[in-house]
Amino acid sequence: MADLFEGVTLIVNNRDRDQLDTPQQLENKVRNKLVLLYFGSRECPKCQEFTPVLQEFTNQLLDEFYVERAAQLVPVYVSQDQTEEKEQQYLRTLHRKWLYLPFQDKYKR
Repeated sequence: MADLFEGVTLIVNNRDRDQLDTPQQLENKVRNKLVLLYFGSRECPKCQEFTPVLQEFTNQLLDEFYVERAAQLVPVYVSQDQTEEKEQQYLRTLHRKWLYLPFQDKYKR
């Protein structure tokens, strides 16, 4: 799975927007883990319906209280939003452990 992200920068959905851009950082983050790719948009009606279910699911799977090995899940948001502002609004609703592709990333479209 790490090969999927070769040459790609992933950003951590935290206050500092930490970037994982070296092969070693990416390898450490995704090797032997379950990677959940979520293609969505803030304006998509079906995404709006699905998002609360997805959020509860990932919040529980990322919380050691619910799951013994919570660090095994790596959710990645692949935005289909039309603007970076809309993408950032949507990211504020997701858990801080989510990763996402930069808005201008060529692999998003």
